[in-house]
Amino acid sequence: MHSNLTYCSSDSTLTSIGSSENLLSGSSDPILTTSAVLFSRLDMLQQIANKVHQDCVSGENKLALARSALQSDAKRLESGIQFQHESDVAGYLLECENLLRQQVVDIQALLDGKFYLADQLLQRVSKLRDDLLALRTECSSIYSKGRTLTTEQTKMMISGITQSLNSGFSQGISMGLTPGLTTGSLVSPGSTFTSSLGSSLMPGLTPGMLPGSIQSYVIRKPLGKTLAMSDFINGINVQLDQTEWGSDLPSVEMHLENHKSVHGAIEEFQMSLKEAKISEIQMTQPLKLSYSEKLGKLESQYGRLLNSSRNRQKYLENLHEFVSSATRELIWLNEKEEEEVAYDWSDRNSSISKKRDYHADLMRELEEREMAIKSVQDKAECLLLESHPARLTIEAYRAAMQTQWNWVLQLCGCVEQHLKENAIYFEFFTDAKESLDYLKNLQDTIQRKYGCDRTSSLHKLEDLVQESMDEKEQLLQYRSTIASLVGRAKAIVQLKPRNPESPIRTSIPVRAICDYRQIEITIYKDDECVLANNSHRAKWKVISPAGNEAMVPSVCFTVPPPNKEAMETAARTEQLYQNVLALWHRSHVNMKSVVAWHYLMNDIQAIRKSNVASIKTMLPGEHQQVLSTLQSHFEGFLEDSEESEVFSLADRTHLEREVQACREFYEELLKSAEREEQEESVYNLFISEVRNFRMRLEGHEEHLIRQIRTPVDRDDLQKSMMRIAEQERMKKELDQLKEDLETMKVKCETFISQASTSPSVPNLSSELNVLIQSMNQVYSMSSIHLEKLKTVSLVVKHSQEAEGLVKLYEAKLCEEDTVNADIKAIEMVMSTLKQWRTEIDEKCEVFHELEDELQKARNISDRMFKTHNERDFDLDWHKEKADQLSERWMSLHSQIENRLRDLEGIGKSLKYYRETYHTLDEWINDMETTQLKAQQQQPEDSKALAELLNQQKVLISEIEQKQSKIDECQKYSEQYSAAVKDYDLQLMTYRAMVDSQHKSPVKRRRVQSSSDAIVQEFMELRTRYTALVTLMTQYVKFASENLKRTEEEEVGDFCGPHKTSYSVISIIVLIKS
Repeated sequence: MHSNLTYCSSDSTLTSIGSSENLLSGSSDPILTTSAVLFSRLDMLQQIANKVHQDCVSGENKLALARSALQSDAKRLESGIQFQHESDVAGYLLECENLLRQQVVDIQALLDGKFYLADQLLQRVSKLRDDLLALRTECSSIYSKGRTLTTEQTKMMISGITQSLNSGFSQGISMGLTPGLTTGSLVSPGSTFTSSLGSSLMPGLTPGMLPGSIQSYVIRKPLGKTLAMSDFINGINVQLDQTEWGSDLPSVEMHLENHKSVHGAIEEFQMSLKEAKISEIQMTQPLKLSYSEKLGKLESQYGRLLNSSRNRQKYLENLHEFVSSATRELIWLNEKEEEEVAYDWSDRNSSISKKRDYHADLMRELEEREMAIKSVQDKAECLLLESHPARLTIEAYRAAMQTQWNWVLQLCGCVEQHLKENAIYFEFFTDAKESLDYLKNLQDTIQRKYGCDRTSSLHKLEDLVQESMDEKEQLLQYRSTIASLVGRAKAIVQLKPRNPESPIRTSIPVRAICDYRQIEITIYKDDECVLANNSHRAKWKVISPAGNEAMVPSVCFTVPPPNKEAMETAARTEQLYQNVLALWHRSHVNMKSVVAWHYLMNDIQAIRKSNVASIKTMLPGEHQQVLSTLQSHFEGFLEDSEESEVFSLADRTHLEREVQACREFYEELLKSAEREEQEESVYNLFISEVRNFRMRLEGHEEHLIRQIRTPVDRDDLQKSMMRIAEQERMKKELDQLKEDLETMKVKCETFISQASTSPSVPNLSSELNVLIQSMNQVYSMSSIHLEKLKTVSLVVKHSQEAEGLVKLYEAKLCEEDTVNADIKAIEMVMSTLKQWRTEIDEKCEVFHELEDELQKARNISDRMFKTHNERDFDLDWHKEKADQLSERWMSLHSQIENRLRDLEGIGKSLKYYRETYHTLDEWINDMETTQLKAQQQQPEDSKALAELLNQQKVLISEIEQKQSKIDECQKYSEQYSAAVKDYDLQLMTYRAMVDSQHKSPVKRRRVQSSSDAIVQEFMELRTRYTALVTLMTQYVKFASENLKRTEEEEVGDFCGPHKTSYSVISIIVLIKS
């Protein structure tokens, strides 16, 4: 059955709608009516539109998921972390791509059928295509930024290489949407079925669309004419020529499976040719000749199509076999790359032997893999020589394999370099540590074993001196080991920058071990670069010699010498060796010097133990032998101790003096024995005289202390003078005693200088010194006490004068009476106070003199306490009394100042009050007179009464304005009253204070304060003002009411003038009452 509507597969895709040729052929069908055709057509178009809408929603959702995953991987890239969502993003993009392929066909069907929503759906599909292209570009940018590729990422890399060589999916989409989709134009009604299919649908087909659409069309669409069949075959040929070969293993597999379906459909198309041959038999002769000619051409075209399909299937199978093998090898190479790039070459990882074994295994494995990779590359070469159509994909895979193979070989070279350098690094530090430990142990041994001082045993030191010579031979042999370490340290590389836990603070130079090329940066072997950031262990931020900056695998670089830590370690080891050598030398010299010192000290001690009795038992020749032995041992000590740390120059000098002293001591022993008897008798005479003199001095001292501790009448100047006279007499006795002591001192010092070697001389000298110190102490105590008595007498004198002045002015200030409410009286009081203030200022000199004398007395008392530990308690009492007088004197001055200040304020308040009061008093008198006159007037009519009323209102307004003056007057009266009360309170307080200090306070009479009179005076003024206000207000009120009645009566002519006059009079009487 012929029809112009065709369902292709289970998804109900419309392949061709609106073709005029099909409509003509369908018009001959007697079953389908025009309405049925239109209804079926609209229903099909609506289904296709719904499907396009659903696919658009699904595609947008998948793009949103892909964009979210891509953003997450972009953040991980910035943080230097491995990608996580790359395979998910690729899956989302592939699904969206498949949806878009199907939408191309559906949109073309809608455009051919002139569906009313075709333009809107076309715009939506175009937007989805643009979003897909943009997202693919962003994926390529992010996932190609110099990272290690995983197995899945390798497939995407191959796909990207092929896509860059072949026309990508975006080009296919553009071709599929031109001119029908990209321009938005519709197919003209006169277009034929073949032209519509060839120009709009076929170029948009992709390998994913061939099995579903073409096969259904070929099997189910009955071709009525050979021309249509020829056009269809040509369209399939064109589509096969334009179909891609795939850029990676999944796409090649997909193309292969799709083409198998297409090839099956092409083989089944042969049945249509057989049906056409059967139709040829039924045709008449004129038509049959033309039909046979066209059918022959059609068979020839079909043969070419079948051969082309077979060739494509063969090419796809060969390509699939090659891509599978190449992908497998690339995955293995990428795995090895990941392991080598991620290996930790920092100083934290010292397992070099394990890594060396692994590297040897890897090299053997690479040799085995080299044959397999060469086989794959040979296969690629054969395919290229056979002119395989997928040349770009094959070349991309071959280039990727070669690039990855070369890169892994370069990494192996880098690993070998690192193995060598790291082995040297760890071996150096191991040897350095062993040397340091050996030298430290040797240093501790020397310090512990050969340490000595003057307490060390002589026999032990002699044995140690011999053993130290053997230690020196070992130290000299170890010098070559230290020199080797110092030379090796200069070639040690730096490993600490490879540890991200030790971030670099400044950029450091690094050297490239191999070539490295990226879009952002190109580095050649042995290039000197700059390490800018080592926060990631596997990747470093490096600046190339050209100034470009990028993240590069750290395995590609070595941080060249010098290694500061290695240099410091070698220097430290060498310095420790020098220290140990110097320590041995010092220890050896110290031990020899201590041995010589022991010999010398034995001689000195033997001489010191000698005395007069032992010398008398010795022969004369033995004395000279002792002195010569002492001199020999001393010279040996000086030679051995020249570089010794045990003995300083001062020690050697001291020993030299000690040896000299021993020699002199030994020579003086005989002389000392002769002088002993003569000096003993003189000593006894002088010691007796000193002790008698001391007893006399102690008597004077006891009497003086009693005088000092006996209190004196504090305010009695006469008794103070008597104590001064007595102390002067005692002072004269002490002067005479001091002269006698000087005479005796001269005699004793003469004896001491003559008999200085006598054992009794130190005792006599000590007794004499004690006596002299006691005399000086007693004499000083007597002088200070006399000076204190004189100073205290002056303090008492000035204190009495000051007290008289204070009492005089206190009495004057207490005699002052309360404040009078008269400005002149206040000014007189202020004048008197100012005169007293002047007198007080002039007489301050008395207190200054008192302070000076007190300070002198304080200094004398302090000197007595510091020198003789005797405290003067009377001085504290005088000081306290002087402070009280000074305080009362200052209180006088403050009292006068306060009274002057208060009286000044009181005078101002009183002045302001008087001025305001007199003004208000005169005004109230005038107002009362004016009101009295106004009330005596008798208005004759309402007009006169109204005029009078207006005058009264004006007066009331004036009275109300005076309220502020009344308040001002009240303020001044209150200020005056408060100030006077404060002044009176201050006066009473001061009198009470003065009376408490005087022994006989004066009784004073109570005086009435002027503040009460001022307050009473103001209250009377305010009462008059209030009465005036009340009178005027009531008058105006009653006058207003009377005016109202008068006006009403005048209007009604009910009352005469006499009645108005009577009303006014009655108001005045009522107000007065």
